[in-house]
Amino acid sequence: MNSSDLGDAPRPIVSLAPGLRLRTEVGVALHELAQSADVRTVRDNLRGALAYTAAIGETAMISAAAECVRLSVSRLDAGLVSPACTALTEALRLLSPAPAQHRDAVPVLAPVL
Repeated sequence: MNSSDLGDAPRPIVSLAPGLRLRTEVGVALHELAQSADVRTVRDNLRGALAYTAAIGETAMISAAAECVRLSVSRLDAGLVSPACTALTEALRLLSPAPAQHRDAVPVLAPVL
């Protein structure tokens, strides 16, 4: 089946959040650092994720999170694992999608005194 066989059928819309791979690597890095993994390997994986993010043109879209990851890499270079984890936690917060809002939710109004 090729695209001409679909006629006017709606095409699915796929929208990936920018920084998906970076978010995944940050989560993995936090887990590995908590398990006392090799800091050099974690640092290299984070550098690779930053390079990938830059290569596909997403860095500008997630600049604050990318800066947190860069900061964590420099802290890992200096042997500062705990401060690196703090920066990674902030990067993960910035890269995580916002919770979905309920469209049908009825606002609760406070009583007027």
